[in-house]
Amino acid sequence: MNRMNNEIQKLIDGTDYWDAEILDLKASYFGDEVEMLIDNDEETCWKICFSSCYKVLYETDANRRNITKVRDMGKSQLGYFGQDISVYESENTNFYKVDLDLSIMEMHIECKDIFIEKISKSNLELFWTH
Repeated sequence: MNRMNNEIQKLIDGTDYWDAEILDLKASYFGDEVEMLIDNDEETCWKICFSSCYKVLYETDANRRNITKVRDMGKSQLGYFGQDISVYESENTNFYKVDLDLSIMEMHIECKDIFIEKISKSNLELFWTH
């Protein structure tokens, strides 16, 4: 059993992500970075960046939803909410293992760094706002 990483876990728990809307999730740089945006209030959201990713696995609801592509959904049709984010020490030295339950999406990430910051929504370009 992997040991929980309490320091990073406390920072993530400090976002109060439980039942908060997940506004977006992106993988960049050939999967080296995964960025997740969590709704906070009218003006801000939390950005959690998983960096130097060794492994990113996920399952979505694509096999059971009526709308084929998420990109065609409006905000009210999205069903991604923070349920659980648990951070553990990986078997790989200096890496974290993260399990995420986002309601209709589950992820497992192994990464070297995790960055958390509160950002303004004013400059965000979310696909469902166009």
